[in-house]
Amino acid sequence: MKSPQKKKPAINNTRADTRVSTVGWSGPLPPPAALEQFDTIIENGAERIFKMAEAEQAARLAREAEAIQYEITKFEAIRQDNRRGQWLGFAIALTAVIAASATAYFGAHPSVSIALVGVPILGIVKAIINSRSDR
Repeated sequence: MKSPQKKKPAINNTRADTRVSTVGWSGPLPPPAALEQFDTIIENGAERIFKMAEAEQAARLAREAEAIQYEITKFEAIRQDNRRGQWLGFAIALTAVIAASATAYFGAHPSVSIALVGVPILGIVKAIINSRSDR
């Protein structure tokens, strides 16, 4: 028995080339040639593009100014909180020293005076250690 012969496919010698080109630009405005093309397609197209770029820049500058003002306000609030905390700490420490002196003057046990002065001093030492570890 004879095996059937397989037909070879016909070879197509035609060639197709496809070319794709793209044009782009960086920045808010296209190059002058593209602006001319926009003007021919859309009435006052170049002017509209300029207005759009100006509006975008104004909005960006407004956002940046708002962010800077927020940071300034936040920094001031932190500074005021720190100043208030320092005055409060000073008042507590001074009250403790006065109370320790009064208890010593009235003849209380020395451990009472030591405790009254020791607690604020330990708090100050802890605050110094924490502030150095945050750096």
